[in-house]
Amino acid sequence: MGRLKLLLLLVVLLSPAMIFVGLAQDQLIVDASKQPSPPATGRGPYTNSPGHFSRLPIRLELQIPSGSLQPDGTTLIDFVITNRGFDVISLPSSTEEGDRLSSFVLNLWFTSDAVKDAYPKDSAPSRPVKIGIPSLSAELYGRSNDPQSFRWVAPNQNMKVHASSRVQLQPGTHTVTAHAELLRLVLRDSSASWEVVGTADSETITTTLSTPAPTPR
Repeated sequence: MGRLKLLLLLVVLLSPAMIFVGLAQDQLIVDASKQPSPPATGRGPYTNSPGHFSRLPIRLELQIPSGSLQPDGTTLIDFVITNRGFDVISLPSSTEEGDRLSSFVLNLWFTSDAVKDAYPKDSAPSRPVKIGIPSLSAELYGRSNDPQSFRWVAPNQNMKVHASSRVQLQPGTHTVTAHAELLRLVLRDSSASWEVVGTADSETITTTLSTPAPTPR
């Protein structure tokens, strides 16, 4: 009987959040591959330091398959975000709809020597100028007044984001590193600006990409 009373006391003391954290959950999956075009918010700064994170307690992993590229020279990529902290965290999970301002944005992208250089033309001397900003792979939105636009990730739980690279890649063996950047919209008087909440970088991985298979006629 004493053990039963102790068990009941422990149940009463547990908060709903603690009970939530203790439950085993399925992997959270977000599909960002249907975004109409690469957005342009954020994308830096990043450290390019393997396994680094700053004020964003996550382990970021990149899943990029080896093998033949798609006919357009790209490949599908997954980002896996694991909560490595001790508390439940919330991350944006919805794509933007319309022109409504969002309170939080989670940017995910990768850097690699596999990315083909894109050169715009300098209008004056007509010489190529290398683009310094890497292309974005996914941009997820969350609104503070819409809890449905956030994913609640418990410690050691992960969230997978399906993203399309939309970047032309070169065949060969390459190193690839993923980057994450969480931004918060700050409103001051009549102006709005994005403030970096935290960043993270993945361990660098190696992948071998082959020439796209010929399109069947």
